[in-house]
Amino acid sequence: MALVETRENVHAGTLMSMYTDILHKAFERRPRAADPPMVSDAVKELLECRSRLAVTRSLERRTDWAASALANQVAYDVALIELARSVGLACDPATFDQPELRRNEVDRELAARGVDLGARN
Repeated sequence: MALVETRENVHAGTLMSMYTDILHKAFERRPRAADPPMVSDAVKELLECRSRLAVTRSLERRTDWAASALANQVAYDVALIELARSVGLACDPATFDQPELRRNEVDRELAARGVDLGARN
């Protein structure tokens, strides 16, 4: 939950968490291709981002660990949203106020559409 309600934290009439605000901005600033990604390309990108999550979790606590972990989480969620949209699922950064729960929901929705991502670590 946002600590202070400011204009920057308001999105579509709702108060955004700090994470969803960061995710929304990253999603809006991502490089965009002329066409939506092919499902296979979106899965590949997501799995590459997932591998970086595992590396971040195993790193010793360096001074930049938190920033790296946040960047990897945001990159993963951007890739997950791209994949979800590529198979026709409605998915928006604003729904990631509880990222782990939302990731699980999207994984289940993708699996129901035949997109198997394997188990997350």
